[in-house]
Amino acid sequence: MSSLLLMIQFMTRYPIPVQIDFTVDRFVQGMKWMPIVGFLVGLPAAVLLYLCFPYFGGEVSTFLALIVLITVTGGLHLDGMGDSADGLFCYRSKERVLEIMRDSTLGTNGVVAVVLTILLKFITLKNIPLAGSVTALLCAPVLGRMAITWHTTVASYAREQSGMGSFTDRVGLPQALTATVCSLLLTSIVFYFTGMSLVSAIWSLVILHGIAIALAVGFAFYLQHRIGGITGDTIGATIELSEMTSFLFFLLAWDFLV
Repeated sequence: MSSLLLMIQFMTRYPIPVQIDFTVDRFVQGMKWMPIVGFLVGLPAAVLLYLCFPYFGGEVSTFLALIVLITVTGGLHLDGMGDSADGLFCYRSKERVLEIMRDSTLGTNGVVAVVLTILLKFITLKNIPLAGSVTALLCAPVLGRMAITWHTTVASYAREQSGMGSFTDRVGLPQALTATVCSLLLTSIVFYFTGMSLVSAIWSLVILHGIAIALAVGFAFYLQHRIGGITGDTIGATIELSEMTSFLFFLLAWDFLV
């Protein structure tokens, strides 16, 4: 339980009134519960969208839901998306890329990446029927957090200094597999309550998890070649990329799933 609470404290802005020491063992064990953290991130946004939709319509309700989605995480993963874009699109040496990614100042590439990320989420969600957009808001954050367990499993930490690497390099296949099972269970429950047929649910589970894992692993392999490994910023970027692809899936497939 302490490892789960630690990850909620670390990855969200939920006020957990418990002092938990941030240790390597707790971090590693907490990674397998990341899909639960993702569900807690998406839940308030999905509830708000559902409650506001009859009164404000799709566009305003979707906008408000995205504000909640960002607020719950404090924009932590969007910051990782922006920093990753600044570094990876500068086409400099590994050392310079890592230096740029560590800089707290957001550059042009980072701003563009953040804006496009939010814009794509808004456009996809507002064009999905209400039941589908609520389902997407519940499932996408779960899949994004599951994806980072694979992202950290298949690649080493890029920086030579001790820090986040002493935590992420300990994450391995047991945590990734457990997180995947946890994600499958959570998304299956969501699909059940949306009334999705068994065949549609199975296909959706396979496709969504397959895409999220492939994206996380592929991105990690690219980073291993480009800058020698992953960073905290690329972990955040992986979450955002996975959420966007999940939203796109629901946009393209929802009419065929129900």
